[in-house]
Amino acid sequence: MAERSDVSVSVTWEAAPSGVVGLYRVQNGGKAAVYVFDRLYRTSVTGFRTVDPDYAWHWLEADGVFRVAKFVPQVPAGMKVESPEVAYARPLAAGGVLEGKVLLPGRLDQDLPYGGAPPMAAVANVQSIVFSLGYAALDPAVAANQIKAGDEIVWSLPFSWLIEHQRIISSEVFALQLPMQP
Repeated sequence: MAERSDVSVSVTWEAAPSGVVGLYRVQNGGKAAVYVFDRLYRTSVTGFRTVDPDYAWHWLEADGVFRVAKFVPQVPAGMKVESPEVAYARPLAAGGVLEGKVLLPGRLDQDLPYGGAPPMAAVANVQSIVFSLGYAALDPAVAANQIKAGDEIVWSLPFSWLIEHQRIISSEVFALQLPMQP
């Protein structure tokens, strides 16, 4: 089973007036394969889900750090949902590397799972940014369904298993001044 220190993530940020791009790299230094929960989806008004590999939730933390994240979120206390937010997974072999990217608008907004309120209201400019990612040890006994998403195959796993086994890793905090939408 992979330990928290076995899996790491690094990210390179590029900012332009038209948008912010984060190029991330996940390394599995452990001896066991893991699932990386880095494929979120968008839901249309008709309920159709489309995997968007570049999409990530993003918000301003109470400490002023802007967090960009891909993970499986808990359903908020007291909220009843028909279908929980579930990130799709890509497997990462022991000793392997996965790469991906996130795209954000040039003037940052806040977008949290389940439409939650951000911990801190928007500010004129953020001063730093961090990327967080969910993962879990690959368990062949868990029913996982393969789904074709564009040019790749992603894995859908049971929500209860995801919540119980997910670990979160984060990149180093990166100093980057970016404007926010009011």
